[in-house]
Amino acid sequence: MNHFKNAVVIITGGASGIGYALAQQLDKLGARIVVVDRIEKPRDFLYDYHKADMTNENEVEQLFLSVDKLYGRIDYVFNNAGIFMAGEIRDTPLENWHKVIDNNIWAVSNGAQHAYQYMLKQGSGHIINVSSAAGLFPVPIMGIYGASKFAILGMTHELRNEAKQFGIKVSAVCPTIVNTPLYDTAIYNNFDKEKALKQRERVQSVEVAARRIVKGVAKNKATVHTASSTKFARGMYVFAPGIYNYFAQRALKAYRSSLRLKQ
Repeated sequence: MNHFKNAVVIITGGASGIGYALAQQLDKLGARIVVVDRIEKPRDFLYDYHKADMTNENEVEQLFLSVDKLYGRIDYVFNNAGIFMAGEIRDTPLENWHKVIDNNIWAVSNGAQHAYQYMLKQGSGHIINVSSAAGLFPVPIMGIYGASKFAILGMTHELRNEAKQFGIKVSAVCPTIVNTPLYDTAIYNNFDKEKALKQRERVQSVEVAARRIVKGVAKNKATVHTASSTKFARGMYVFAPGIYNYFAQRALKAYRSSLRLKQ
């Protein structure tokens, strides 16, 4: 069953990366796509495009008003906007803590809250908040980024419980490391960016991630994974934390010897 045919879909952070791959996947399924990003509309962009900063409540409110006026309904909202940061907590200045928290938590929360209020009036809809594998278990050198993603995951699962009575679906997406331009513009604290980026070819493609996200959302999963390895790691973290922390310490030691700049 095609859940997305003729559905009106908002995708934030959709000008590139997973967001744009989602737009392509859903377009093939017959959805009407609205892409949102904070940058100017890319040249020859194929989809309906709205420039908005998802951390700005007024801009988010105007976005939903504009889409409602244009289409008369909103069926899916993918809250995908956010930034990435890597490096140890000891190397992270407080200003970068604020950047990650403001961009990741508020961008998703604003989108989720406005979508929820709209869908309560509409009586239907599906909100999808993008967290991360780093929101499922602690990942070495992603402490602050992971904190923001843990927050998104917790909020999303609570919203899912609250919204069920009103016929509104809510899902969290927890991608693994995906080959996306997000890493080009990321914040790196005392971290060898060039060496890390050389490993991008080994990670999951945005096309594979998008296909698995669409499949999981269609099934209304509470948490959508893009790789079985994240489910395995989550299970180890919950049921065998001693073993998980042993491997996390090994990964941290490897990072400190190869990617941390100032030893």
